Amino acid sequence: MLREATANGNISELRTAIEKAEQYGIDSLPARQQYSELAKQERQSPGSIHDMLVWGMSTQDGVILYNVIQEAMEVCPGHQDLPAARAKLAECHEEARARLQRVMRNRDARSLATALERARRMGIPPDDLVLAERSLWALGEAQQDHYAAVARASRGAGGTSPRLTTTTTASPS
Repeated sequence: MLREATANGNISELRTAIEKAEQYGIDSLPARQQYSELAKQERQSPGSIHDMLVWGMSTQDGVILYNVIQEAMEVCPGHQDLPAARAKLAECHEEARARLQRVMRNRDARSLATALERARRMGIPPDDLVLAERSLWALGEAQQDHYAAVARASRGAGGTSPRLTTTTTASPS
């Protein structure tokens, strides 16, 4: 059955055959590879680009939408849904830029690093991220200076570590 389904090229029959073969402990790696290729071809067919773009826009996630647009442009660069998807991605870019501004004002290095990486992954041009990168660098320098100052202060005057002094009081008898 697995060989027949592999030769046939029907993706749903192939999936069923793979599941049955695995139940019996039969090696199905070549069939799985063919299934993966057929699924990719099906996903990248011009007819499914519409569904893929609609799904990407509905996720409200700029990184996912950026990746979906990239894949759609490889398959069908003139697809009718691409302008709407790009417009939605532009909204995501604006939201990401606003987030970068907020976290730069808050001077939170960890949040800024996360927002910056997310902006990169959603395709915001590197030139638009220079200010945030500089801010992150400056925050990192400031944190290092702060930790060095705390370390110096904890050593106390004269460069020695602070001493713990214990006092005992005699209890009244």
